[in-house]
Amino acid sequence: MMPIKPFQNNRTSDLFHTICKIIYLSCATNFWFEDIDYPAIFMKIYNSTSRVLEVTVAVLIISDWGAFWTQPNLTEKQSNDRMLFAFSHVVLYSVYCSVIYYKREIRELVMTLTVRLKEVCYDGSIEKMMLRTTFRYTTAFVFVCSSTLFSFGIGSGFQALTTNATFTTIIPIWPDVEDRRLVAGAARIILYIVWWIFLVRFISVYIILLISTIGIAHQFKNLCKYFEDLTDIFEGSGSQEEKERRYENAFKVGIKMHSITLWCMRQIQLVGGVAFSGQVIINVSVLGLLMIQMMFTERTLIAVMPIIFMVSSVLVGTGVFLWNAGDVTIEASRLPAAMFHSGWHNCTRQSSVRVRKLVTIAIAQAQKRVRIKGLGFIELSYESYVTIVKSSYSLFSVIY
Repeated sequence: MMPIKPFQNNRTSDLFHTICKIIYLSCATNFWFEDIDYPAIFMKIYNSTSRVLEVTVAVLIISDWGAFWTQPNLTEKQSNDRMLFAFSHVVLYSVYCSVIYYKREIRELVMTLTVRLKEVCYDGSIEKMMLRTTFRYTTAFVFVCSSTLFSFGIGSGFQALTTNATFTTIIPIWPDVEDRRLVAGAARIILYIVWWIFLVRFISVYIILLISTIGIAHQFKNLCKYFEDLTDIFEGSGSQEEKERRYENAFKVGIKMHSITLWCMRQIQLVGGVAFSGQVIINVSVLGLLMIQMMFTERTLIAVMPIIFMVSSVLVGTGVFLWNAGDVTIEASRLPAAMFHSGWHNCTRQSSVRVRKLVTIAIAQAQKRVRIKGLGFIELSYESYVTIVKSSYSLFSVIY
């Protein structure tokens, strides 16, 4: 049997640990499989504060829908904004709540990806690729999402300074968009801050799902490398019988790691099912609403900028999930070939009979298509991303 490396702190575990510490600061939820090493008094105070912030976020979402009864005198753009945010906030908050609900399952998933699988399937070059991919996608996702809120704030602030308009970023139940009292202005600023709190919480739970999906895709890369490297057993020292025994045992370890990786796949589908489905719904509906809004928007940079950033955030948000889900499917499809080229043909006599049966069963299992689904039936991939984006325009064309 090939020697199993004892687990040591690696860059993957450092990444997940750092991300989980940051996420705790956004929503007071620990997704790390151990206690977060913050001072106890700080955590006690922050946990209580976070519950208050949670209530304010819920009030914000209720206020979005209450505006349909209390804000009748709106422009065409403001009416579209009201519909856009009322609908999208409910979907995004449902995603956030679902991830928090599966906190225990996520902690177990993180432990498996960073500890159990790294004890056997660990390759430094693949880990560097994973870190680069994680940095690239998370940076793009955070940038476009935060830019959306910045653009709404800048656009509303510019109009408030240069025209007679009020600083209105979202349409709440109160104050009225034409209310120019000081208390109304302060309330709008507070609502904008609460909107930021909501966005930060939403981004944080998306990131833990995103890096977990990236980790699973690269775990399949690790598995392929593991099986391909098994041929090295027959090039080393020792008798043929000893090499065959070591190969057979090592192949069984690989099968076990494959089984654990498939368990990770089922877990990410469980904990991220609402997120994957919500992203598909958001992409189709919000892009359609934004195209409608563009028809009634003044063609100036300040007016168009929030729409452009909102479109970008939807496209990138959908893209990072569907692209990485597609990567999982692609990397998993390469595993049967890696198993076939693992060196089983070097075994002889009775060992050859046992190994061939073992390899045949393992390849048959690996040939089953691995995929992540949204809405229970849409396979998330590069192809489905293009289809979903096109369907948004098709919906807009049917309506207008």
